[in-house]
Parts: sequence; structure tokens; C-alpha cells
Amino acid sequence: KMEQSGCQNTIPLASIAAENIDLGLKNERGSLTRSDPIKSPPQVLKRGDIQRNESLLKSRDKSQTNHLEAIDYVRMNCPPGILSDVGNKTDRLFALGVVFVELFAFGNPTFDADAINEIKASANAKSSGDTKMKPTIDSTNNVPLKKRRSDQEQGSSSEISGKLALLGTPRPLCALVEDLIECIRGEFRRDDAYKTFEDVYLDLQLMINEPSKYLFDNHVPQLMISDKLYGRDEEMLKIQEAYKLRSTGVCLGVIITGEASVGKSRLARSIDELSWQNNGTVLRGKFDQVQESQPLSVIANMFNDMCQLFAEAVRSQGMKQNLASALESALGSQARLLSRFLPNLPRLMTLNFTQNSSSYCSESTQVIRRLFCKTLQVLSFYSPGPITILLDDVQWADPASLLLISSLLQSSKDNKSVFFLFCIRDNDCQHSPDSTVNSWYQSIFEMPLKHITLANLSEGGVNAMVSDTLCLFPRLTRPLSRVLHRKALGNPCFVRQTLKVLQKEGYLYHSLRGTMRRWMWDMDKISDLRISENVLFLLMSEMNKLPSDMRMGLEVASCIGAAVSMTVLGILSSHLKVDLAGILERVAEKGFMDRVGTEKYRFVHYRVQQEAYKTMAEHRRSEHHTTFGLAIYSQACSDNDDDLLRISLNQINRAGPGTITDLRQKAMIAALNLKVGRRSATLTDFAYAYFCFKNGISFLNEDHWKHQYQLS
Repeated sequence: KMEQSGCQNTIPLASIAAENIDLGLKNERGSLTRSDPIKSPPQVLKRGDIQRNESLLKSRDKSQTNHLEAIDYVRMNCPPGILSDVGNKTDRLFALGVVFVELFAFGNPTFDADAINEIKASANAKSSGDTKMKPTIDSTNNVPLKKRRSDQEQGSSSEISGKLALLGTPRPLCALVEDLIECIRGEFRRDDAYKTFEDVYLDLQLMINEPSKYLFDNHVPQLMISDKLYGRDEEMLKIQEAYKLRSTGVCLGVIITGEASVGKSRLARSIDELSWQNNGTVLRGKFDQVQESQPLSVIANMFNDMCQLFAEAVRSQGMKQNLASALESALGSQARLLSRFLPNLPRLMTLNFTQNSSSYCSESTQVIRRLFCKTLQVLSFYSPGPITILLDDVQWADPASLLLISSLLQSSKDNKSVFFLFCIRDNDCQHSPDSTVNSWYQSIFEMPLKHITLANLSEGGVNAMVSDTLCLFPRLTRPLSRVLHRKALGNPCFVRQTLKVLQKEGYLYHSLRGTMRRWMWDMDKISDLRISENVLFLLMSEMNKLPSDMRMGLEVASCIGAAVSMTVLGILSSHLKVDLAGILERVAEKGFMDRVGTEKYRFVHYRVQQEAYKTMAEHRRSEHHTTFGLAIYSQACSDNDDDLLRISLNQINRAGPGTITDLRQKAMIAALNLKVGRRSATLTDFAYAYFCFKNGISFLNEDHWKHQYQLS
């Protein structure tokens, strides 16, 4: 469009030509001028000026040339007396393609301009009505002539783009020109030809914003699926707004709810950039469905990491003394009780070992919650930026942790330096309305927290993911994305897994043919492919094709739970005489598990863990649980590790007493259940305490009232 008399008018078709374009160039200091590059008004460079100034640009020293990086503006002139006909959309898209060809090839004597003149003549013939491009039918084969175009007709636009490529024009830009030139064929144009100017604009914008993907020739045959966020701009904006409101005391944080694998965790991780911009800190914790860890351990580990962070970051001796004094004043002699959960706390303050912590056991849970709250208040006061507490999979949190979260929220109402971010799988709460987590969720509903309900991706969100993954413009991937969205229901996790399987099955492949190396696909086969509602059967079918050692690794990991730590892998590797960590690394490369830092491996989805677990017969599962539990128990006793002790006990309890015949072992397991159950009860984790007591009773001998009276 052109600006004329304050109105936006459509440029006449005949004016869309390279000779009518004015360019204003600029450098980082300002607009480029003919005499003074700093103070003079902008210089307008026309076609002739570009050639005349070419020697000037080449003669500049290197430091000056580096500044000539941008076009200030592009202006389309409308010569007087030009015809006012604007043509149809196809004509105008083609005219833009011709302009691009002339601009990209201008000034290069090796470029054959006859091709440009030929397509211009075709355009003139079309506009004058000499050539009628209407689809006709071959009476012999009853096939549209569009399907039987000669190689010469098909090659004209590709010939132009091929010559541009020889001049050094990036291949994606050559393809863009080719798809614009194709528009001259009207109804005979290829499917890749442009249909709207919006698509042209979007493609050019992607080249500018992400040149490594969309401008430079990207012909890596591996399918690299990014963990980026797609189609979540609105939700990210809500998190940003809530984070800003934190400083005003209006908002404490955000609760993200949604179904499994919809992208809650990935959306929550977007807080990292906001925190970094505000010199803040993000503390992360993730609850496990199996709950192998001690009550409060997830939150305690977060706070322990925070203590370590402060111990390493605070270098000023005066600041260290002030922080230690503040903690001692807030925690007092009860700090020793808190140090049982936070081993790094003594690095920040001196503990008083004269006080006997046992006097607090009668009210230990209330005391512990109060100590955690006071610790957060002190550390947030001395923190250079806001502290964000990110808790994932809260639906699996133990009751003691839920009570602590409520206490932290309540005590932080007036603290403008703390921000909370929770991820909850809402369908688990809905299916268990009487559950502890549902009661907790209802209790905090009146808190100043923003609620975000995350749904599956829209068709546009899926297309953004597919376009970014295949390094192709969105208009090209739109048909494929439409099919994937329908089959995967817009679930981002399922879309990613489906792409991997389609590549492995050969339905999605990398082609080296044509002017641009790119990903191609067999749309007919993909459309006919039967994909179940949750798409996980694709992974399941791949699981059965894995080598035996990798299937064994999945079985072992599924017995442990949703995630398995490196410590447990080391114990089981010694027991089984195999390198489980190495096996699971290969499993992760296949997409079944993720490696979380250097600490553990985690299943990509709880259904994958369930299916791996179901592949074993019931007696084999019980044998594994008993064998693994006893192996871990031996190491737990040697290291005096309470976390390992709980993991070992859970494994043995899941197997049940039927797999153990040694009466002394049964008595030991019963006593262990009593010990852990009592400890859980003191921390108000009554559900787990009941679980331990009930299992402990099952391991007692038949005549336990006679020979195990005290234990009974």
C-alpha cells in the first residue's frame, strides 16, 4: 500500500516494479546520507543510485562497512498517468515476485534477464486476455491438464530461483521467490504457491527473527524437536502480569491447572527469564506419584538449596554476620530442629547444641512449619531479587507438604519478595473430590493467586511447533499440522512423539531433491494412519521393538517409580551386574525418558511408566520389588540414609509378604514399617503412616501374639 493524502490506498498493479522503489539505508548511527552520515537528512537511493554508489560502499573501510546493516525504509512510487487497475491477488503476488527477482539479481552481469522478460511477457499476456488459463480435461485420460504440465512449464519458476541461488541468494529466499512467481499460473499453480500477502509477510518476518532456521539453508537430516513453548502467548502474558503485581502485594503467585502432558511444567519454566531480568532466584520442587521420599523432603530440598545458594553468594563478612544474626533471632534454639531438614543451614548461622530438640516433638509439625516460614522471610529480605517457589505435580504432594505450603502462603501475604508457582493436574483432583489435595486446593482458593487453566494447543499452536521443528514456513506445514492436530487432539507431548514415530516409519523424510533441501511427508499415509485418542500406543509399539537390555532397563525403572535417581541406579547396577545408567541414557535418546540434570532419569509421561510396568507378569513384578528393596535396604543401613530406607521399604511393601520366606527378614520388615509409620505420624502424614502400619501387620508371623508380642 502507499500513503497518499493521509489515506492508505492500494498501489496500482502496473506500479509494482523495481524501478519504482526507493530505498533509504541506515547504519547504527542513523540514516545514511550522501555527504554527512550523521547530521544530514536521509538519503534516498534509487536503482541507479545503488549502482553509482556501489564503488563508494566497497571503498569504505571495514569498520564503517559493519555499520551498513539495515534499510531505513522502502517506498513505492506511483508514477503519474499510471493505470489504476489493481489486478487480483494472484497478479499482485506474482508482481511482487518479479520485483524480488530484479532486486536480488540487479547489477550482476551473469544473471540472464531473458527469464525475467519471459515471465513479464507471460504476465502481460495473461492480463490482456491473450492466454486463458482455465482448467481443461484431457479427453483421452480424463485427467486435468494441471496434472500433466510439461517439464518446461513446471521449470520456469524453479529456473529463476536456481539462477538466484547461483548468485548466492539463500535457498529459502529463492524458494519464496519461486512460490511468488508460481502465482502467474493461476489455477494451475503448485500447492506451495502463495495465496495471501499475510503469508509472504510472515515468512519474511521469520527470516528476520530466526535466520538460522528460516533464512540459511538448513539441511540437517535429523529431526530436532525443541522444548520451546508454542501457542501459549496469552498464558505467558498472565504469568508476567502476576509477577509484576507481586511487587505491589496484590498477587502472591499463579496456579497452573490442566490435564496430563498439556505443557504445565514447560509453561511454569517460563518464569526463569522473568526472574533473571529481576535478579531473582527460582527454587524448584517436583512431587512424585509413588512418594518414595520422606514427608516434606521436596520442600526441604528446595530450602536446603536456597541455604547453599546464600552461603556461596554472600561474600561480604558484614552481610554474613547480619544474615546470621537475623536467622538466629528468628529461629532461636529451635534452629537445630530445622537443621535436620536443612543440612546447609549451619553454613549460614551458628547452631545452639545445648538445647534438647526432643522437647519439641509433641508439637514438631507446627514448629517445623513455623521455622520454614521464618527462614523464608529472613532469606527473602536479604535476597537481591524476588524468590520464586515453583512446585510441580502438587496433586502428588504428601499431606504434611500441603500443610506447609498453606503456611508459607499465609505467612507471605505481605512479603513482596516471594512469588509462588504451582502446577496441578486438575483431572486427578476432579476424579477424587474427597482427596487431601482437593481439600487443600479448595482451602487456598481465596488466596490472592491467579489461576490459569491450560488446554490443548490450537491448530495454529501445533502448526507453530511443526514449522519450527521442520524449519519450514508455517504455510507449508499447515496441511500436515491440521492432520496432526486432529489425531493428537492438540496435546503437545503427543504431537512431538507422533513426529518422531512418523519419521522412523518413513512417513516423514528429508529430501535432497529440488532447489531447497527440506522435509517432506506422505500426506495420504499419515491421514490414513490410525492413531488412538491418546497417541501413546505409538510409543508402546516402539517399546516392543527395543533391544532386550533397553526393555530390561525400562522394567527396572518402572518398578522404582516415575523417576529413578543415580544413587538407586548405582545400587541396582551393582546388584544386577549391568550399567543401568548407560542403558537408560540410550532409552532417553529414544524418547521414553528424560535425563534431569545429573541427578536422575524420569519417564516422559506417567502412561509410559505404566505400560513398561504392565509388560511384566505379576510374579515377576513382585520378585523385582523384593530383590530391589532388599538391595537398597542393605545400602541404606550402611549409609544411614533415611531416603533410601523409605525407598527400600516401599519396594518391599509393594511386593508383599508372599515373596519372602525367611521369618527373620519378615520380622525386620515389620519393625521397619513400625518405625517409618511412627515417624510419618509425627509429621501428620497419617495416610502414609496407615500404609506402613497395615503392611507391617501383613509381615507378622501367624503366631505373632505369642512370639512377637512387643512388635505386635
